Amino acid sequence: MKRAMLFGYYGYDNLGDELLCEESIRLLKEARFDRIYLLLKRDKVRDFSQPQIVPIDRFNPFKILMAIAKSDVIVCGGGGILQDQTSVKSLLYYASIVLTSLMFRKPVLLLANSLGPLKHKLSKCVVRFLLSKKNVFFIARDEVSYRYARIVGAKNASLGTDLAIGAIERLPNCEKQKKISLCLKSELKLDIVIETAKLYGFETILVPLSPQDRPACEKMARKYGLSISNESMKEILRSSLVVSQRFHGCLLACLVGSPFVSLNSSKSRRFFERYFPKYEGFCAKEDPTQIALAIAKLSNSRLESGRMIEDFKKMRDDVIALLKTLTKRKRG
Repeated sequence: MKRAMLFGYYGYDNLGDELLCEESIRLLKEARFDRIYLLLKRDKVRDFSQPQIVPIDRFNPFKILMAIAKSDVIVCGGGGILQDQTSVKSLLYYASIVLTSLMFRKPVLLLANSLGPLKHKLSKCVVRFLLSKKNVFFIARDEVSYRYARIVGAKNASLGTDLAIGAIERLPNCEKQKKISLCLKSELKLDIVIETAKLYGFETILVPLSPQDRPACEKMARKYGLSISNESMKEILRSSLVVSQRFHGCLLACLVGSPFVSLNSSKSRRFFERYFPKYEGFCAKEDPTQIALAIAKLSNSRLESGRMIEDFKKMRDDVIALLKTLTKRKRG
């Protein structure tokens, strides 16, 4: 029986992270793993039910140790967990899982992860130490993370893409509407944005991608008389344009051909410049005038995601081959 332990920022109802979780599970099942120990937020463990999956409280050290001991490989599925912008504490939590796995002599696959920002000296030392281990396999989501990994001496680093691209095969068919989805997590002045949208014939709607986004969206809804969508995924897929402070809002739009305006997100720029080097939808500052100008420029454009999808398929095949090698090596 092949077993894996899967961890990430799962169980918090963040649309992007839940997509990463789903695709990680799907990939591990394709690699013929019979049991997957999945680390989740405590209140999600009891209600989680899926064949082959054993949910575990992500803050229960004993159960995590047992899962590591029983597993053939430890997988971090997607996202930007190796960063200290959220907090150093968060980075140390994930690093402790990797270090414990290495102590148990388990191979660790950091699958489609990004690195940074790393502002603190301790964070940089920790990440450098982890990547230097021969039993850590790092597949970078973007070229900047890949280059950084090579610079700091990563033993096993390669370039992949984002796991959520795999969702393209299961996205519902949604008829396009003259709408702009505003995927915002903090308050912005929207007067000129809404007026520009109206000028180009667009309706605007607020689309929170996480429970953390809802308070800010509710304040803006009251202030500007906007609606809030309760169907985040479908709303993005049927929108003609997406304005987002979150990376996966931009990615979902791109997968169905819709242009996006990315707000003050280094993650988005790092990822998408590889596919759209001259794209005009990146706003370095959350300036309403800059957002309105980007909407005007992109209102009639369409994006092609074919290259992204091909990169995902290649990464998927490479990961399945790597997992087979790692489990054979472990059992041998």
